Amino acid sequence: MTGCHVIPGRWIVLVLCCLVSPVMAATSLDAFVTSSIENGVPVSSLSNEFNCADKIFSVIDIQGLRNGEHTLNVDWIDPSGKRREQTTYSFHRAGSIRITVWLKLHPPKGATLLSAFNPALGMGEFIGRWEIRMRVDQSPLAQKWFSVLC
Repeated sequence: MTGCHVIPGRWIVLVLCCLVSPVMAATSLDAFVTSSIENGVPVSSLSNEFNCADKIFSVIDIQGLRNGEHTLNVDWIDPSGKRREQTTYSFHRAGSIRITVWLKLHPPKGATLLSAFNPALGMGEFIGRWEIRMRVDQSPLAQKWFSVLC
């Protein structure tokens, strides 16, 4: 007689993993970075390079949310690795949602008048490759990169 040796405890763990993992892994984030606006709404653009005067949007699509309270955390990391801005947004939703956050760079005091002649004046620390780190609740970290050139 041929047969299969089944250890009951292992089947229970396997069944529980199959039932729990779709709920835990269902939330996903996708995003694009843009400064382009049409009819007052940020739209995807081909370039991830922006100038110092741009308002830079991160448009975040979140899917697979279970019904309930959620928290979106967005960190804007400058070229030196320093967190320049942090956005925390709490919301109640099931399914999917699109959330837009933005960054507007501000020159140091006194540099505004002279920026008409040289837009990069006082903005040197902002020039380079930036990183956006996004997370909803305990979802895996999502990242996007863009560059600021003046």
